Amino acid sequence: MVTDTPHHLGHRARLKKRFSETKGIGFADYEILELLLMQLIPRKDVKPIAKALLKKAGSLSKVLDLSLKDLKAVEGIGEGTAFAFTILQAFNKAAKREAVLRKATFTSRVDLLGYLYDKMTPLKHEEFHVLYFDSKKRLVLEEDLFRGTIDNSVVYPREIVRSALDHGAVSIVLVHNHPSGDPSPSPEDEHLTEQISLVTAPMGVYVDDHIIIGDGVHYSFRDQGKL
Repeated sequence: MVTDTPHHLGHRARLKKRFSETKGIGFADYEILELLLMQLIPRKDVKPIAKALLKKAGSLSKVLDLSLKDLKAVEGIGEGTAFAFTILQAFNKAAKREAVLRKATFTSRVDLLGYLYDKMTPLKHEEFHVLYFDSKKRLVLEEDLFRGTIDNSVVYPREIVRSALDHGAVSIVLVHNHPSGDPSPSPEDEHLTEQISLVTAPMGVYVDDHIIIGDGVHYSFRDQGKL
């Protein structure tokens, strides 16, 4: 008995072949999205879903800005496919952040503060980071040392020195956030800043600042004359 092959199966094969041959050059936005959906939704014509996603988002790049709720509102997008798109969103954001950091010099104080506000303000928990800079003020490394309330016992200044020397850094900026919104330093913040400065300076690695990010405001140890 002869059975007809569903049209979309032949279409899938043709689209994949054309992509392999052209690396996507000349593809319409919906076709690129369609190829992605093919990997997530088997045995189904996904062209209408691709076009619906584009219509909802407005552009291909904005598809990765759609919320989980918006994704699932598109007919044909199930829980698993929507979740896969949220993974792609996280991947995309991380890749963009990495690309920015590779080019970042932060010679402007405003640029540095803008970066820190964007990164730290949305956090609902406290995080302590160290930014490492070379002699040209290029960011060569950023480390997330710990999450939670400042605790001197979990910060090892000599490890910070080691990371700085390994990456050719000559200065560092300490930064953490206060989810309460008030950036005023605690006694523990003061002590930790002093402790790190005392250990790093003799090794030629200087603490340029310790910045605490609050809700639309910040506290700078350098601006307050404490560094």
